[in-house]
Amino acid sequence: MTHIFLNAKNVRLGTFCLVLLLSMTFISCNKKEIKETGETVTTDVQEGPVLSLYPKDATEIKKLKDSNDVLKISFDEHQKKADKAITNGIEVPVPKDPGGGYTHEKHKQNYGEMYAAGIAYQITNDKKYATFVTDMLLEYAKMYPTLPLHPFSKENHPAGKLFWQGLNESVWLVNSIQAYNLVSSAISEENKKIIETDVFRKVVEFVSVDSKETFNRIHNHGTWAVAGVGMTGYVLEDQDMVDRALYGSNKDKKTGFLKQINELFSPDGYYSEGPYYQRYAMMPFMLFAQAIENNQPDLKIFEYRNQLLGKAVTTVLQLTDENGAFLPFNDALKEKNYLTGELIFASNIAYAYYKDEALLPVILKHGKVSISSAGLKVAQALDNFELTAYVKKPMLILDGKDGKAGGLALMRMSNGKQDEQLTSIFKFASQGMGHGHFDRLSIFMYDGKQEILQDYGAARFLNVESKQGGRYLPENKTWAKQTIAHNTVTVDQKSQFGGNVKKSSAVNPKLIFSNLEDPNLQIVSAVEENGYEGVKMQRTITMIKDEKLERPPFLIDVYTINSENVHQYDLNFMYQGQVMETNFDYKKETTLSPLGKENGYQHLWKQAEGRSEKNLATLTWLNKNSFYSISSLIDADSRMIFSRLGANDPDFNLRNEPSYMIREKGKKNHIFVNVIEPHGNFDPKLESVQNPHSSVSEIKVLLSNKEYTAISIILDAKKTYTLVIANNSSESNKQHSVTIDEQEYEWTGNYNLKIN
Repeated sequence: MTHIFLNAKNVRLGTFCLVLLLSMTFISCNKKEIKETGETVTTDVQEGPVLSLYPKDATEIKKLKDSNDVLKISFDEHQKKADKAITNGIEVPVPKDPGGGYTHEKHKQNYGEMYAAGIAYQITNDKKYATFVTDMLLEYAKMYPTLPLHPFSKENHPAGKLFWQGLNESVWLVNSIQAYNLVSSAISEENKKIIETDVFRKVVEFVSVDSKETFNRIHNHGTWAVAGVGMTGYVLEDQDMVDRALYGSNKDKKTGFLKQINELFSPDGYYSEGPYYQRYAMMPFMLFAQAIENNQPDLKIFEYRNQLLGKAVTTVLQLTDENGAFLPFNDALKEKNYLTGELIFASNIAYAYYKDEALLPVILKHGKVSISSAGLKVAQALDNFELTAYVKKPMLILDGKDGKAGGLALMRMSNGKQDEQLTSIFKFASQGMGHGHFDRLSIFMYDGKQEILQDYGAARFLNVESKQGGRYLPENKTWAKQTIAHNTVTVDQKSQFGGNVKKSSAVNPKLIFSNLEDPNLQIVSAVEENGYEGVKMQRTITMIKDEKLERPPFLIDVYTINSENVHQYDLNFMYQGQVMETNFDYKKETTLSPLGKENGYQHLWKQAEGRSEKNLATLTWLNKNSFYSISSLIDADSRMIFSRLGANDPDFNLRNEPSYMIREKGKKNHIFVNVIEPHGNFDPKLESVQNPHSSVSEIKVLLSNKEYTAISIILDAKKTYTLVIANNSSESNKQHSVTIDEQEYEWTGNYNLKIN
C-alpha cells in the first residue's frame, strides 16, 4: 500500500474510494457492503496506513480462528483481556510511582489493554472495543498536555512524564499507536483531532524533541523512541515524523533507525548490548520495520544490510541455553527466555518476510502468535508442522558493526544424553556499552539444562519496588560487573580497565583463530592486550569429544599471560554445586572475612585456602546428578582458595554462591592450564554412584614461547592428549613445524591435537 502525503493538511488522497465509487459499488471509507450468495456482509475497512494488520487478513483470521488452534488461543487471550478491562473500567492515574509501583504498572496495563481491545475490534467489529480505546485515549488527552516530568527519575536516564524513565514513555507510544491504528476507522473526526493533537503529537514532541538526546542515541532506548515516533508518523500521515525517525532529528542520517541498524548490530546479527537486551530491542526493530515495509516498501527494509534483521532474530534465539533462557552475560536476568512477548512479535515478522522454517519450532513452543498479518502467515504454516527441537548449533558470532570487535564462541557437543549438549560460551566481545561487564576472555558452561560454571548476570529484581524500586542494585556495579565474577583472570585484584566503561569501549579483544566445524574438536583462541596495562592475555578454549572413550566431552582451557612486571593473577571459577572432594589439603577459616576491600573481592567470604606439593590440583563437585571436576596445573607457590558470595551485602541482594580460585602471586609470565570435565552419575533413588572421580592424572606445559604453546594431558593414566597452539597465526592453511622433547610436530592450520 503506497500513501501520498499532502503538504497542507497531511490529508491522504482517497483514490481507492473514488475508483470504487465510479464502479457503482457503494463504499464509505468505513464500511463496505458486499453481495455474497444473496446475503449482505458488512465489514470494516481500516482507514489510513497499516502498521501490522491489514483488514483482509483480519477477515481471514476471523474465518480461521475457530479451526486453527494457535489463532484461537492467541485471539481469545486478547479478547478476554479486553473484556476484563471493559468490565473493570478506565483509570488513568496521575503518575507518582517508580518502576513496580501502582501508577507505573497501571499505565503499562493501560497500553496493553488498549492494544488487546484494538485487536478484538479488528476481528469482531464490535464497537465496544473501539469505544474503550477511544475513551481511554480521551482520558490521556485530558491529562498529558499539562503533565510535568515524573517525580521520580532513574539514575543516568532522563525521566518521562507517565513513567520514571523516558524509555517507558516510548514503549507506551509504540503500543498505544498500534491500538489507535486498529480502531481509528470507528472514531469520530472530532475525537480523532483531540486524540491526535493532545496525546500522540504531545507524546511525540516529548520523546523526539524534549528528549532529543535519547531520541538520537544509538541504544535500545533510542530504538524504542524512533520506532514509536515513526509508527505514529505513519498513522498520523506526518512524513516529517517518519523521516526524523528514519534519519535522526536533523534528517542527516547520522542518527535514527537506519543508523541504529548499522551501528548496533554486527554482520552476524549480534546486538552490542548482549542477548538479554537484544531480546528487548528486537520488538521495536521488527515492529517499525514491518510498518516501514507496509508504508514505504521502496526502502526494502528487510533486505537492508544483507537481511540483517532476519539474522538478528536467528542470532538472539541461538544465544539461549537449553531451557530457552538468554545467555546471562552483561546486565541480564536469568529468568527471561525466548517465550517472552517481544520475541513472539519478532519471530512472527521474521518468518513472514524470510520464510525461515527453522524458526517454527520456537514459534510453536510460544503456543501463540501475534494477531497480525505476519501472525496469520505463521499460523497457516504451523497447520501442517510437526514439533521438532530447535537446533542449537556451534557458532562463532562476531561483534562490532564491521565484525572486528571480538565476539562470542558457542561451543556445543552432544553430552551423550538424549537431546542434550555440553555448551561452553567463550566471551571475547566488546564492552557492550553501559550494560556490559568487565569480563573479557570469560567462559561459562552448561551441561544440558544445568548451569555448571555460571555468569552471574545482573544484580537486580526487576520492578520489585522493595528492592530499590526494581532498579539495578548497588551490587550490580560492586559485584556483577567486576572481573572477579566472571571466570576469567583478575590482575592485582583490580577489574579490567579499572572498571572504566569509556576506556573499555575504545578498544576490543582480538580473535586469533577458531574452528567450530569439527564434530569432535571445537577450538577458539582470542587475545586481550588492553584490559591491564602492560599485560597481554591469550585464552584458548578447546572442547574435545573422544569417540573411543565412553565419556562426555571435556574442555581444555589454556590461559597464557605475559608481562614485564610482577603481578598477582587470580583465576576464579563460579562453579554451581556441592564440593565432593579435592586432591589437596586445605584449611577452613573459623572466622569469615572478605577476600579484599574493593573490585568485587569485598563481597567474597574467604572460606578455605589450600596448597599442594603436587603439580596437579583437582576440585570435584556434584550438580544435580552429575559430577564435575576442574584439574589445574599448579606449583608449590599456587594457592587454591574457596569463597562464597555474600560479604558486605547488608540488604541480602546477592545470591550466596560458591567460587574456587587458583591464585598465582609474584609472577610475570604465567600459563594457567585447566581441564574441565563432566563425569559420572549419582542416582539417589537407586543409591547408585558411577565414576565420581576425575580422570585427569597429569598436566604438563611442553613448550611456551611467543609462537607456540604446547601442553599435554593424561586421562585415565593411559591416554595422552597433546595440544599445540600457534599463538599468533590466523591463517588456517599455514604450515607449522616444531620440535618438542626431540619429537617433531608438523601440521597445517592454527593448532594440532595428537592423541596417543
